[in-house]
Amino acid sequence: MNPYEVEAAPRLNRDAKRLPPALKRALDAEIRKIAADPLRGDRKRGVLRDVYVEKFKAQNDQWLIAYRIDENRRVIQLLAFGQHENFYRDLGRYIR
Repeated sequence: MNPYEVEAAPRLNRDAKRLPPALKRALDAEIRKIAADPLRGDRKRGVLRDVYVEKFKAQNDQWLIAYRIDENRRVIQLLAFGQHENFYRDLGRYIR
């Protein structure tokens, strides 16, 4: 089975450009893992019910990536990434 195509939100692209190279490589590696197995993340509930969040470690910190899966188009829509502090609050605001 082919991996899903990945689309990143403009906000995610903008934030990723500012990352240190090592963190950018870790983020890219995690995105490839998600594309190969989109259901690996934790599915959220409530306002974020259609959102999956995958956690990963990089530079001695925990990072999160939020994404949606469009099964019809076989596309993963990357919504946001960041550290845990205020991540879900900001993500909820972004999705509304």
